[in-house]
Formats: sequence, structure tokens, C-alpha cells
Amino acid sequence: MFPLSDENPSGIRPVMTYSLITINVFCFFWQLMVGIEWSAYYFGFIPWLFFQDPIGNLYRLFTSMFLHGGFTHIFGNMLYLFVFGDNIEAAFGKFKYLLMYILWGIAAALLHGIINFDSIIPTIGASGAISGVLGAYFVLFPNANIRTLLFVFYRVIVTRVKSFYYLGFWFLYQLIPASLGEISGVAYWAHIGGFIAGAIIALPLRARILRRRREAYPYGWVYEEEGFPLN
Repeated sequence: MFPLSDENPSGIRPVMTYSLITINVFCFFWQLMVGIEWSAYYFGFIPWLFFQDPIGNLYRLFTSMFLHGGFTHIFGNMLYLFVFGDNIEAAFGKFKYLLMYILWGIAAALLHGIINFDSIIPTIGASGAISGVLGAYFVLFPNANIRTLLFVFYRVIVTRVKSFYYLGFWFLYQLIPASLGEISGVAYWAHIGGFIAGAIIALPLRARILRRRREAYPYGWVYEEEGFPLN
């Protein structure tokens, strides 16, 4: 199940979202030049190192969220950021959105570190920060339609799924392997931490953001509290 786009116009040119995607892509090409493994060990988040010397390894909380482990890793993360980021940027404003993005990434890394405090394996990726974007989207726009690519047996179909169900399923999908100890090598607790942080930050802002949205779209497009699109 892959998101292709959302039917939820942001009304802005998402400069910060595009900038974050560009920075991540540039960092990935830098990793290809210096070596992905080398960059992960020197700039990734390593729980054991961080808790041994938090001040000396503080930079890793920031740098780790701009590194990726391969083409599939960065493509998946940037796809989700592209689809969901513009509406969250519009909701928070460019600079608050950037601040929240970074804070969500840090919250994600810290939860992963607390659960795996003795791990010496570096964690890299924008997944934690983007999970915060998803958590905020889940709270603010639960009724937005997500155009989704589905693989059903031998068929590939494109359908619309409400973000409440799409992101709710995504969150449950993170909980199951996380409960098994992250044996797959994916930092699922980072995803969970980012998602929860995004939802918590967005929840008290929901009424104000939706009021601004009604003012921006006086004839309707997506009125979340009504539970259905108006067009």
C-alpha cells in the first residue's frame, strides 16, 4: 500500500517541504560518495553512545534524520513527506513546521534510544520526523482522501482511502513488529514516537487550524468536522 497523492489542497507552495526533500536527497548523494556505512557510524544516532555522553553526541539527534540507508529507504520517506507534508506546512506555517519537523525527529530518536538504550547499532533516516508529520495529519485531516496504490493478489489497483484508516493502519503496522523487539532492523519505536509526538502537538491546534482553513476555503473543499468533502 503506497500513497500517491492526497485530495486535500494545501493552498500554498510548500517551499519548506520541498527544501527538506532536497536536503535529504543531497545528503544521500553525499553518503554515496563517502560511504553509507561510514556516515551512519559517524553521524547516525547510536543509543549506547548517546546515553554514555549525551552532550558529546547531541549532534547525532539532528544529523541522523537527514541520512538514509539506501535508495528504497530514501524514496519511501520522501514519497510520504511529499504527499503529507504540504498540508502540515500550511497548517503550522513554514518555520514552525520546520521546528516541529526537527522536534518530531528528535522525539522519535529518543524513544527509540530509551527502548534500545544499550544498542550500538546506528539509526538513520527521516522516518521519525516524517512520522510526526503523519501523526499531525491524522489529527488534523482524518477525512481527507488518500489516493493509494494497492496490491491485491496479482492485481494492482488505485483507490481512495480516508486518511484516518490509511494512517491508522500504518500506525498499527508499526506497533506489531515493535512489540516483537524490532527484529527486522527497522526502528519501529522511532516511527511510533514521531507519530505520537505529531498527534499530541496537533491536537490542541486542531480547532484553530480548521477555522483558518474554512476562511481560506469559504466554499468548502474538506471540512473535517463535517466528516465528508464538500466540492
